[in-house]
Amino acid sequence: MNLRKLMIELDISDIQEILRIDMDEDPEQALKFIKEVLAKQVKTSLQPH
Repeated sequence: MNLRKLMIELDISDIQEILRIDMDEDPEQALKFIKEVLAKQVKTSLQPH
């Protein structure tokens, strides 16, 4: 996998979830969000087109 600088777009619901996690300081939800949302978007963006 070739790593490179990326820009990813977040939906309003993703932004709300990030802010909720920050306010609640919920490490389990943070990890779940990273795995289910952010990592998925990064992997998709790194796929050859």
